[in-house]
Amino acid sequence: MTEPTTVTYSIAEVLKRIEDKLDRMDEKFEGKLDTLQKDVNQKLDKQSEEITTIKATLQAQQPLIQKIPDLAEKVGELKNWRQIVIIAVTALISGSITWVIRGGTFKP
Repeated sequence: MTEPTTVTYSIAEVLKRIEDKLDRMDEKFEGKLDTLQKDVNQKLDKQSEEITTIKATLQAQQPLIQKIPDLAEKVGELKNWRQIVIIAVTALISGSITWVIRGGTFKP
């Protein structure tokens, strides 16, 4: 059969090596975790700055946005004036054509 194998290391040495390896892994993990935390914090700071910029832009545009209904009303008024001018020009042209057809004099 097989003969039993003997271990030349003491249990204390094996445990010490395991603890050392775990400590190194823990240090690597903490280092990576710190790096990731710094990256996340930088990205959050950058996002906060962008949000602040967007808020400032929106606040600057707020008075302009409030003027939109007034501008829409003025455009509507201009459309009404355009219709009145078109009617007046049409009346003037048709009156002039009628005057020319009647002989171009001011006789009744």
